[in-house]
Amino acid sequence: METSMERLLALIENVYKYVDNVVEGWVGPDNNIGRFLSDTVASLPKFSPSDFDKIVNDNMQDQLLSLYLSNIARTQLSLAEKLNTAAQIL
Repeated sequence: METSMERLLALIENVYKYVDNVVEGWVGPDNNIGRFLSDTVASLPKFSPSDFDKIVNDNMQDQLLSLYLSNIARTQLSLAEKLNTAAQIL
């Protein structure tokens, strides 16, 4: 998730640089890119910062819980396998 967020941040920074360069006149505007950016921004749902934080935190907690449960299941399977092996030896 951290890698995805870093990638998203890098993409957003590239967009900022492009827009700043167009505004400063260093790069000519491209209507297709402008329409794409406009459509992208318009498609985003509008959340207050507190609602957005809550959604992100809830999602993070769900992912951490899934990771925790998968680790417990893996540990339980490993323990059962070792106990089964030990029972066969005895």
